[in-house]
Amino acid sequence: MESVSIIVPVYNAESRLGRCVDSILKQDWPEIEVILVDDGSRDGSLALMEEYARRDPRVKAVHKPNGGVSSARNRGLEEARGTYVQFADADDWLPLESTKLLVREMERSGAQLAVGDFYRVVEDNVSRKGSIDRGGVLTRPEYADEMMRSPADLYYGVLWNKLYRREIIARENLRMDENVNFSEDMIFNLEYLLHVDTVAVLKAPVYYYHLTRGSLVEQNLNLASVLKMKANVIGYYSDFYKKTFDPAEYQERLPVVYGFLLAVSRDSLALPFAPGTKKLGTENGGPVCCSPALDGSPAQDARLRLGLLDRYLDTLGKKHSLGREETALLYLMKKLDAPASVQTLAALGGMSRMAAAAALARLLAAGLAERAEPLPGEGRERFRFAAPELSGDLEQMERDLDAVCCAGISPEELEICRRCEERIAQNIRTRLAPPPAE
Repeated sequence: MESVSIIVPVYNAESRLGRCVDSILKQDWPEIEVILVDDGSRDGSLALMEEYARRDPRVKAVHKPNGGVSSARNRGLEEARGTYVQFADADDWLPLESTKLLVREMERSGAQLAVGDFYRVVEDNVSRKGSIDRGGVLTRPEYADEMMRSPADLYYGVLWNKLYRREIIARENLRMDENVNFSEDMIFNLEYLLHVDTVAVLKAPVYYYHLTRGSLVEQNLNLASVLKMKANVIGYYSDFYKKTFDPAEYQERLPVVYGFLLAVSRDSLALPFAPGTKKLGTENGGPVCCSPALDGSPAQDARLRLGLLDRYLDTLGKKHSLGREETALLYLMKKLDAPASVQTLAALGGMSRMAAAAALARLLAAGLAERAEPLPGEGRERFRFAAPELSGDLEQMERDLDAVCCAGISPEELEICRRCEERIAQNIRTRLAPPPAE
């Protein structure tokens, strides 16, 4: 299993750092090192970092004099030892499966960069953002052309929705420009992309980007600072396209390249009542570290496995542009391994018959489910799984679920649990079975 170095620059973030670090330590990918770099904080950030390092050997707390976020990230890169590098900011946090999804996409594709969607959070509003419509593998020229459609989007410019190969960073001696106060992320990405053949695009959110209204960062993003930022970047931006395309292709794209100077970000807001914006905590999956504390009651325990399965199904659905009902029905049909009626699928999926029928119609239209012959004398339509391209992801999801649920449990204990679950299910079936016909 490949290791990931997750670098977090920290400056006066005592009140917010815990949420960020907790979300990283709860990642489904166990092989991580968390490098917290204190950039001369004046509050209790360093003490909190050192407390995390004492409690968890995966955490490394590094202190340096104040020099800015770029110097802090560069120090983190010096400390990094993982196969991959991921970045996070202390104000933000990661969904449960972020690192795992990015690594698997990189491993599956053989790409040198992976990029995912993200959640934009403003106060208690959240909106999912992603600038490329479909997942898959893009060549560098294809990715460059996608970037030309919305070059000012955070999606392309930031570090935190991406996974990098540390070997490329080390070999090419890539670093953040410590003399630039704006757009250093974008410059680093453009320089990294010059050493990339393919980019893996993941259609699942891998980050919660939080910005409080009225914050110092937001106040600094005025017209003058934006123009200054773009003036810093345009040389790198033009050079990237010049090295990516041949001269004739570059000349064709030149007007669009310089259109970057007038481009505006399409993915920086999460406005109340805007399409796609929800209240934080109601978005599908929800931020792990913002969940209420678990009290261990029997009623709650009974829902935990279902809740985790629901979250994994939600992530899988986002990856393949499917709704929650469609993903749940695909999972049920695959598990049943036999045709089933709408009534059966609705009951197993805990949804209304109308919702199940609508989801099945969408699956049929997409060619992911197919009709089967009704049972003799019954007349009910039946449906079966017809999405072999999703089989691998569904099977991996089950393995992930078992890995979380069964961590630290011996094979002997698991066998006892399995037998108990079978006995419990049989008891319930016996109790609920209809009385014999007279």
